[in-house]
Amino acid sequence: MIKPTDSSKDSKGMQPALAYEDAKEMAESKDRNVRLSLASRQDIQPEILYYLADDGDANVRQAIASNALTPKQADLLLAKDKDGQVRLELAEKISKLAPDLDQKSQRKAHDFVIKTLEILIEDQQDKIRTVISEAVKDLDTIPVSIVRRLASDDVDSVASPVLQSSPILTDEDLLKIIWDGVRGSRLKAISRRSNLGEKITDAIVETKDNDAIASMLDNQSAQIREETLDQLVEQAPGVEVWHKPLVKRPKLSPLSLKRLAGFVAETLLENLLDRPDLDPEVSTAIGLEVRKRMEVDDVLDENISDEDEKAIEAEVEKLHKSRKLTEDRITTRLHCGDREFAIHALAKVAELPPLVARRMILSRAAKTVVALVWKAGFSMELANIVQLRLAGIPPQQSIKADENGDVPISDKELEWQVTLYIDDAE
Repeated sequence: MIKPTDSSKDSKGMQPALAYEDAKEMAESKDRNVRLSLASRQDIQPEILYYLADDGDANVRQAIASNALTPKQADLLLAKDKDGQVRLELAEKISKLAPDLDQKSQRKAHDFVIKTLEILIEDQQDKIRTVISEAVKDLDTIPVSIVRRLASDDVDSVASPVLQSSPILTDEDLLKIIWDGVRGSRLKAISRRSNLGEKITDAIVETKDNDAIASMLDNQSAQIREETLDQLVEQAPGVEVWHKPLVKRPKLSPLSLKRLAGFVAETLLENLLDRPDLDPEVSTAIGLEVRKRMEVDDVLDENISDEDEKAIEAEVEKLHKSRKLTEDRITTRLHCGDREFAIHALAKVAELPPLVARRMILSRAAKTVVALVWKAGFSMELANIVQLRLAGIPPQQSIKADENGDVPISDKELEWQVTLYIDDAE
């Protein structure tokens, strides 16, 4: 008989220690719930836990698999269990033990855990192999054979963690995997590794996998030869996914920077102009490219259709009447590329004809553009955006705010600039 006190709690709410004979009797009980409660305890002798690892009830074996006190010999047995949930519980437990493995001081335990891992990485359940991969991806104490097996797995969720992070994989390992035809998410995982060498980045480029190359370009620690970057910039006009990471890529050649200015979206031109490594010549060349684009952009064409212009005027008028024609709204629309809206909005708030506002912008003269924004009563912050994004004025030629954030030009001079264009339009 099992004594009632064996399953009761003491005055402190803790289970009292269970005697060996009592535990043995519970392990042989025909009541599954008795065996299940025993399998979850933290004060059971190892041989009892080992005995329960062969229990006929899968729920009991699951509890044994998740019990941290279960002897490693039992874990090795459970790694081959016919019940998938048992193996998953074991994998999750082993994943918590793996980072603490110390081969020198716990050689026997280490060997059993490694043998268990070797079984689990061959499991038919993808989830089990994924759990193990996530557990060992950052470790340098795991046998290379295990890491290589996971890295070569056909399932992305299994291979990707170690491909991206494992310190055990060498350049030779990675090159072999790439040359063997890995693509998609697994190749992207390699491209995100820290401190990728030039041999690996060249190999990634040779795959012509555009998404993986984009991830590699976005990886600031990846070492990419200047010649390789120049090659990618040449191919980039038709590969939009490369544009943003190329614009942010450090150490681009002046030639590549100029080429990028010729085809990246206007939302990226500002990032290109803000690069700290731009020399005056390249900056000027990019500014000229911006101007060139602005000159051929239909949005700034004085011949905008009457229908489109009426629609914009109606929207601007409605926003103005509801006091929603704010600086933030104009800035947002500019960032979305809606220049025609910005011109009409500035004209409305400044109480100028749209034709005057348009011609002031088309002048590409910094002082004139600032005068338009000033006339509308907006800040130098917006004036700076309008100069760069709407008028296409190169940064080195734009007018900056003074130390107080104000317009560094007299009101008289600004008013004269506005009057000059009003008179010209009459």
